[in-house]
Amino acid sequence: MKVFLDFGIKIKNYKNIYERDEYPSSIDEIVGLNLLPNEDHIHIENLYIKEFKFVKQNVESRSSVKDQLNNNNYTSNLDGIFISHPHKDHYFGLSFTNRTIPIYTGVVTKRIIRAHCKSSKSSIENNFNGLNWQPFRTGDIINIKGMKIIPFHVDHSVPGAYGFIIYTSAGPVVYTGDFRRHGPLSNMTEEFLNETKTHNTILTKGETDKEQKDLISEGIKVLIYDGTKIHKGIVESEQEVEENLEKLFTSNPFDFILVKYDRIDWDRFRTFSLMAKKYGWKYIITEMDAYFYYLLNKKAVHETMREPNILNDDHIHILKRGTTRYKWQEKIRQIIYKKGKEDRFLDYRDLKSLGGKFVVYVTHLPNILMNNLDFSRRGLFISSSIDPYSEEFYDNTHSIRRKLEPYGIPAYRVQASGHATPHDIINLIEEIKPKFLIPIHTEHPQFFKKLFQKSDIQVILPTKNEPIDF
Repeated sequence: MKVFLDFGIKIKNYKNIYERDEYPSSIDEIVGLNLLPNEDHIHIENLYIKEFKFVKQNVESRSSVKDQLNNNNYTSNLDGIFISHPHKDHYFGLSFTNRTIPIYTGVVTKRIIRAHCKSSKSSIENNFNGLNWQPFRTGDIINIKGMKIIPFHVDHSVPGAYGFIIYTSAGPVVYTGDFRRHGPLSNMTEEFLNETKTHNTILTKGETDKEQKDLISEGIKVLIYDGTKIHKGIVESEQEVEENLEKLFTSNPFDFILVKYDRIDWDRFRTFSLMAKKYGWKYIITEMDAYFYYLLNKKAVHETMREPNILNDDHIHILKRGTTRYKWQEKIRQIIYKKGKEDRFLDYRDLKSLGGKFVVYVTHLPNILMNNLDFSRRGLFISSSIDPYSEEFYDNTHSIRRKLEPYGIPAYRVQASGHATPHDIINLIEEIKPKFLIPIHTEHPQFFKKLFQKSDIQVILPTKNEPIDF
C-alpha cells in the first residue's frame, strides 16, 4: 500500500523562482525544478494529471479543465493522499495530481481549499476541480487494503487541522501534522495525544486481531513529527494576542492601521475584526477576501467560523476595484447588492477622504493602495503572520516595513505561533515514547539528534528520495 501524508511544497523555494502572478508553464517544469516529487524517483505511476499545460503568466488554459478531467481515467498505484490541514505547504501539489487518486481530508479542510480556489485567480497552481475527495471527521477509521488510518483533530493556526494514527503490519505510526499546545483549542491536541497512548478508537470501533493488539501494546513504532519551532520559542498564546491588541486599541493615537496575517488564519481575522468593531473602527478587506470569508460563513462547521459574518457585520467594508473581471468578483458584488448592503463597498479613492479610524487588511502593498492612503494622517503597521517557515507564502513583512518607513509608519508584531514550542515538542515526544522519531517540516533537524542523544528514541533524519525501512 502506498499513501502520501500531505502533498505540499516549500513556499520559500517556490517564491524564489516565481514572482507574484507568475506561474509554471507545465507540470514537467515544476517537477524539473524539484518543487514536486519525480514519479520515477519514488516509484509512483501516474501521479500527475496528463496533458495539462498552462501558458506562462496567463490565467487561461490551453484546454478546458473539464475536458482534461474527463480524459483522465488512467490508474495510479498510489492508494491515497492524506491532507492534514489547509496550508499550501501541505496541499499545494493537489492542483497537479491525477484525479483518480483518492484525496483524504477533513470536511473543513476541503471547504477551505475549495473556497480558496473559487476566490482566487485561475492558474496552474490553483486548479482543485475534479479531485476525488474523501472527507473524514475525527475518529473515523479509514481502511485501505487492510491498513487502518485514524484522523484526530489538533490545534493549529487554521481550522480543521489533523494528525493521523496509522496502524501498519509493523506497528502504529503517528504523523502529527502541524500542531500546537498553546492555542484556543489546545484540548484537541491533548485528545490526539491521549489517543496515541490509549488507542481507544481502534480497540473499541475497529476489528483488531491478537497480532494487531500485541503490536499496539508495544507502543508507537514511528513518530513523524512537526519540528518547525524546535530551534526557538516564546511563551505565547492566542489569549495574549487579544490582550495585547486590547491594550493597543484602548490607547491608540493612530488614524489607520495596516494589518497583515494569513488570510485563512480565521482566529486572527476574528480577533482583529471584532477588536475594530468594539472600538468603532472600520475594517476594510478586498473583494477576494470577502468572497473567501463569505464561502466559509455560508456553511460554517465550527461555531467560531460564524463570526465575523461578511453579510451581517456592517463595520466590515469591501474595496471594489474596476469592473468585474472574475467570477468571484461578480458573485460577491451580487451577494452584497442583493442584501442591500452596497454602502459597504468602497473605492480605493475613498480612502483619502475616509472619515473616522479604519483598519486595512493587506498581504502586500499594491500601488493603488499606496497612492490612495493619506500619509499626512498617522498610520501603523501590524504584522501578525504566524511563522517565518511560511505556511502560505514567503514572508514579506520586512519589505512592507521598509516601504512604509519613509512615511513615518511604525511597525508592531502581535503574533502567536501556529506551531509547538521547543519545550512542548520535547515533552510530547517523551510522552508518546516512539521507537523511531522522524523530524520533518523543520530547517533545524539536527536539534533532534542533539536533544535525544541520550534517549532510547532513535532519531532518523530523512534524506530526499531515500527510503527508510522498519
